[in-house]
Amino acid sequence: MKYPLIDLLRLHHPDDSEKSALRAYGENSLNELFNELCISYTEYKSIKIEKLAQQFSVNKNSIQNWRGLNKKYKNGHPIPLWVLEKILVLNNSRYGARHREIINTISHLQCGRTAQKVKAVKYLIEDFARICGAHAADGSLYHLKDRGPITAIWEIGDQEKSNILAVHEWTSNLFGTDLEIKYNGKMCYLRSNLQIFSRYLNRIFDFPLGSKSDIVKEPKILSGYDDRLLSSMTEEISKKMRLEFAKEVLNFDGHSTITGGIVSVGLGCNSPYLRNSVVEIFDKNGIHFKNYHTSKKILTTRKVDSNGIYNLGVFRGNKRNKMKRQLAHP
Repeated sequence: MKYPLIDLLRLHHPDDSEKSALRAYGENSLNELFNELCISYTEYKSIKIEKLAQQFSVNKNSIQNWRGLNKKYKNGHPIPLWVLEKILVLNNSRYGARHREIINTISHLQCGRTAQKVKAVKYLIEDFARICGAHAADGSLYHLKDRGPITAIWEIGDQEKSNILAVHEWTSNLFGTDLEIKYNGKMCYLRSNLQIFSRYLNRIFDFPLGSKSDIVKEPKILSGYDDRLLSSMTEEISKKMRLEFAKEVLNFDGHSTITGGIVSVGLGCNSPYLRNSVVEIFDKNGIHFKNYHTSKKILTTRKVDSNGIYNLGVFRGNKRNKMKRQLAHP
């Protein structure tokens, strides 16, 4: 299955300073690509490297470091994402083969000069869709001491521990991190100021910082029609991504109950956009929810739909055991 390529350069935030800017690592290969683009541009414009440095508003030494000409950095020198984007723009190479080559060469990302270096996740895969569903239901992004989006905190919690263990596994698989699982009474949660999480959630998946309960939406990128994708997404992959997203919304915020002798699965949600998406996604997978706009909830009304949801593997731990007992009830 060929997953679409994400434009990692879009992780840069316009409010980034030199200190907070995301930096890309790709060993010497990334520096060599940057150097080739620098040479291509300076030769085409018949200018010297000092003139190019002026266009980046940096000194010549910075350009030389990014070109890989500083022998102190035997394993390559990191390059800010905005620098990679600018050199592509100067060469009229945005969204072309060179752009894709640069993204494929990036191996790790670092927010600022001293933060933890993490794996660069370049492809839109299922674990991203799952994290988005979990975050849409029970996650939050908020500013650190009102310092803006470049210092956001990500937090996600649930009383069902197995849900948080799943998020821990996804983040570990994607970024190579090992977030500490914390507890507050019956609540189990993850909390991190590692900016890579907030950057992906905010800059790639469009989740807002601050209150989101009334406005949260399914990320547009999961449908495939988005300029943050540098390669196409098939309908098959999009359908899979959207289903994984909707399943996690239910896993975190959904419930099962017996109404009139019929097992029903429901979801209470203030956001009409999220309710509509969940209804649409499951409908395309043969499972029908009724959308009660006044009471801000969705609910299945047929046993076949609840069986279908269970067979898709929705719910974990106690929630799943509860639903299994309900379905077995005569």
